[in-house]
Amino acid sequence: MKNKKTKKILPLSVAIITLIIICLIFLVIKHKLFEDKFVGTWTSEGGTIYEFKNKSEGIMKTSISEYEFTYKIKDSILSIDFKEKKAIDTDYEYSCKKNKCTFKSDRGTFIFKKNK
Repeated sequence: MKNKKTKKILPLSVAIITLIIICLIFLVIKHKLFEDKFVGTWTSEGGTIYEFKNKSEGIMKTSISEYEFTYKIKDSILSIDFKEKKAIDTDYEYSCKKNKCTFKSDRGTFIFKKNK
């Protein structure tokens, strides 16, 4: 009787463990691909530069000043929180194709190209 229960439980346990491992691998791969999309230096058509670093930190550079920020990405929204009070925190709806991203907010639409 004990052998029959063990024979039924073992395949189910293996299936559950396998499913958990596959889900974890998928989440790690998805996070890595998503994170790498923004890490690097991006320049707008107007000359503004955004440098996205690992650990959700970055810096925005204009021709006259620089502003440090932290950022979060959820779904298709990029939220930038500047450390300096005079810079305006912004949520952007973004879309990317290869090395080009379009950021849309209530302040306008901005196109950035990733520097090589």
